[in-house]
Amino acid sequence: MKRILSTLLLTFVSLSIFAQSEQEKNNDPVEEKTPYEKSVDVFKRGLRLDLNKEKTSYFKTIIGIQAWWRAGETNPGTTNALTGEPISNYSDFSMRRIRTMFYANIENKYLLFAHIGATSNATNSNINNNVYVHDFQGQIKIADQNYIGAGIHFWQGLARLSRVGSNNYLTVDHPYFNYPEVNRTDAIVRQMGVFARGNVLGKLGYQVSVNQPIISTVAGDPTVGGRPMSKSEMLEFAENGHPGATVGSTYLLKQTNYNYNGYFFWQFWDVEAQSVSGASQMNYFGQKRVFNIGAGFQYQPGGTGTYKEDINGDMYIQENDIKKFAVDVFLSTPLGNNGGGFTGYAVYYNYQYGNDYLRTLHVMGGFAGTDPNAPSSPQGPGFSQYSHGTGHIFHTELGYTLPKTIYNSEKKLQPYVSVSYKNLEGLDETSFQSDFGVNWAIIGQNVKLTAAYQLRPVYMINDLGKNVVDHHAGLFVTQLQLRI
Repeated sequence: MKRILSTLLLTFVSLSIFAQSEQEKNNDPVEEKTPYEKSVDVFKRGLRLDLNKEKTSYFKTIIGIQAWWRAGETNPGTTNALTGEPISNYSDFSMRRIRTMFYANIENKYLLFAHIGATSNATNSNINNNVYVHDFQGQIKIADQNYIGAGIHFWQGLARLSRVGSNNYLTVDHPYFNYPEVNRTDAIVRQMGVFARGNVLGKLGYQVSVNQPIISTVAGDPTVGGRPMSKSEMLEFAENGHPGATVGSTYLLKQTNYNYNGYFFWQFWDVEAQSVSGASQMNYFGQKRVFNIGAGFQYQPGGTGTYKEDINGDMYIQENDIKKFAVDVFLSTPLGNNGGGFTGYAVYYNYQYGNDYLRTLHVMGGFAGTDPNAPSSPQGPGFSQYSHGTGHIFHTELGYTLPKTIYNSEKKLQPYVSVSYKNLEGLDETSFQSDFGVNWAIIGQNVKLTAAYQLRPVYMINDLGKNVVDHHAGLFVTQLQLRI
């Protein structure tokens, strides 16, 4: 009995000591998080409403902005569209992108995604008429990590850079030629159709789609801005003696043919999570270990028309199929254990539209007019450039995240450089284009400041009638990106 009582007493004392120590441990003051750490937690979670106790079904909202200030040298012959006065430099404030996105995930089996926003609202824009639906798509899971879907969507293949999300860039903005039919046969790089996407064999990622064009009704000269024309409109241009209606010239056609798209990539290291929207990631700040090689295509039957002349000298329109092909490689890797990292991307595009097809493109260029009494660049006024055309384009982006950066290891300072080489049939000289900048990632891609300096080639017609590079013009851009 004494032994039993002694054992019980010792057990009670031991449990009391243990309980007291646990109480003291639990009563230890919890270290208060800093405002920065609290902000990081909020951004990581986002605006989310769980729909069940297990948190396997949820509704999520994302809102974001990209605000710009830019200043740069305009192309020769540019006037201020408001005053009519010639200008050689221009600066403005703008909202490059305004985004609101909605996700509904039901047990990872049924997905809905909607995307509403505005793009390219500068101080000269009509902001009241510029909010629209970007995406509205539904997806159904057919196997582990594999989905089919339909709607107006972003799953259009070709290359990683041709499906990058606007908040996921390495550079301050995309290089424009990666979205070749933007606002001409698509709506802000979206078309209506069906798609399939996912991973097979563990490492092979894919996305394929069949879509129909959304033909632009934008006003303006189609031989300058690339607006699609019908065959009868093209012939009318020729009958009226339009200077752009010459034998051999090629333009986009109005048509409703289905197009076919695909992109396939092998993931040598980490397998990336595919976003519901279709947007890829171009910048992990070197903190994720990714090495992918990919290839893609886009095929649009009867997408362009070329002016031809028969044996009687009469003009007719020859239809061409648009064929695009791309190969690319993406690398992201940490460097050491101190927060440093490398990001690299390279892509080759082969675009076939028909003889000498060219497209000029500008971003928020409504401020610019053309002076009819001054030598002007054939690529257009303001900050316009020859974006792409029939021919070859090579582009690369490189970024280095500095180790142990300012204030906190979570904050990243990342210088970058990008270079584009274009060899286009419609131009008499090849060109190089460059972009130098630095990202200050306060909270990753959620809170980021970027400063960049871009150099674009400016083409002029020389004394021999050749369209060649005359000089390079600079543009300085600063951006605030905020997204939750």
